Amino acid sequence: MPHKIQITLFLYILCTGCMARIPMDQSQLIRFEQRSANFRLTFSTNQGQQVAYYLPPLKNSDLPPARLALLFPGISTQTLGWLDLIRQATAPDVGWLLIDYPGRGECQGTMNPADLILNPEGAIAALSTHYKIDPLPAKILLLGHSFGSGAVLQFAARHQVDRIVLVAPFDTLRRAVAQKSFILSIIMPAQIDNQTLLQKILLHSQPPEVTILHGALDTTLPVEMGRTLAGVDSSKITYFEAQNDDHVSILTTHRELIFDSLVGAIQYQQ
Repeated sequence: MPHKIQITLFLYILCTGCMARIPMDQSQLIRFEQRSANFRLTFSTNQGQQVAYYLPPLKNSDLPPARLALLFPGISTQTLGWLDLIRQATAPDVGWLLIDYPGRGECQGTMNPADLILNPEGAIAALSTHYKIDPLPAKILLLGHSFGSGAVLQFAARHQVDRIVLVAPFDTLRRAVAQKSFILSIIMPAQIDNQTLLQKILLHSQPPEVTILHGALDTTLPVEMGRTLAGVDSSKITYFEAQNDDHVSILTTHRELIFDSLVGAIQYQQ
């Protein structure tokens, strides 16, 4: 590899932290395993062995789900962090598939933004193998926070999905990286254009319901990014702007709205 390219990639890795491993939070894994019906799914990609986490529906937990919700976290978190939000949901027909990225938790390898689709596809294939049904008949629901919005839209651009919820999304990865380093945004080797992906998705013969939520106080990915995505087609996208929330607080403050948008009207355990 030419010396200049090596330096460029090193700066990319160093400055973004995208490639740094995030070790498994064992306390989250213990919580996941407290429900005996939950199970891990292992599969392989070009990054080695990957692990996803499945929470079967509360109703008929031994059967394939009627609806399958895939959840994607932000870039610096692990997917089991969703347990704080979804464990209280009582949508009885929904199975929850929590997706991690390579280098996060129990997943091997290094994350490449261009290949985010590999882990959700691998996890669904592993779930199909578990139930001995291919393809799974479930309706697909997608929820992504922050960087996870790119993973959601990459997947939805290639597969039929029923609903999409994006929380604090970016419009393009280049602009997102530019929030930290303009120079880095220019030299970065990978790109995700959520605007283009969303346009493609809405052209599907049966486009999904799309909801976007963004906090007006977000300094990580400014609210203008959410507005830009919502403007791709305001007639087909529901947009909600939380005036008093930032990049993270919106997840808890508007938890019910997020999950109502994802799975429909649901009840929450007190």
